[in-house]
Amino acid sequence: MGGAGYTSLRQLDRLSDRIRLHKQVDSRQVAIVEGATDERILARAFGKEKIVYFQAGTRSLALDAAKQLVGWGKDYFVCIVDRDFDDEVGREKEENPHLHPYENADLEAMLAVSRVGVDLIAELGSEGKIAARGGIPEIIAKLYEMVQPIATLRRANMENGWGLAFDKVDLVAKIDKKNMLLKVQSYCAALSDASEGSPGQAVLIEYANGARTVSAPSSCPRGSTPFFRGRDFLAILCAALCGYCGSKRPQAVDPESLAESLRLAGADYLRTSRWGKDLLSIIHLSE
Repeated sequence: MGGAGYTSLRQLDRLSDRIRLHKQVDSRQVAIVEGATDERILARAFGKEKIVYFQAGTRSLALDAAKQLVGWGKDYFVCIVDRDFDDEVGREKEENPHLHPYENADLEAMLAVSRVGVDLIAELGSEGKIAARGGIPEIIAKLYEMVQPIATLRRANMENGWGLAFDKVDLVAKIDKKNMLLKVQSYCAALSDASEGSPGQAVLIEYANGARTVSAPSSCPRGSTPFFRGRDFLAILCAALCGYCGSKRPQAVDPESLAESLRLAGADYLRTSRWGKDLLSIIHLSE
């Protein structure tokens, strides 16, 4: 099948149309989310009695559905997405009051800078090692310091359109676990080698070290700082828990496992946070 006149089933199955049809038989308010993990934590936080969740599959499809619904004058929905390192969500938010991105770059980052992140370190770390490092606030400050060069590279990647393959580089392997230092040169070399559009490791190192700066650093309008990708932070935390502030084996605290732990523990925080209260206000469910 093919040809200029061919329309795929995916094109016909627009999320906004499905939501509008569903609302004809379901009085619950609507939450548009990117994927299954978002639905699970939000359902634990806010329940399903008054909210029905629709998974878009990607941020782009979620934003498209939200734009169409607001264009139709619908006010029964909220669209919850990651902000990431580009400016698309910020632009869309100016036109769509039903868009409610997570604080910081994404869900995991939002939880990591909250009390949930503190609890995670306290639970998985070694009490003696944490004390020896000056306590959890000092450890968190160290992790924030280490993740910032990567956040800068992500923003530089967006501004310059390099298409860097961050997911192809094992960040944990690029950390000096004894001294808890990011091996900047080694990381940038691996990132450059993995990316066809890389400007070269020398340029990447200059951004990572601050010799070059991005035009506009990524930031969260709601004040969540520092701004970073959640899984970058969790990769660094994984390394820290394997010696610096804990005695875990890498397999027990890999970044995905830590992300799962954050999400499992984060529902109560989402429900009681200002962000959660604002979410309910958007869909007229404020207490």
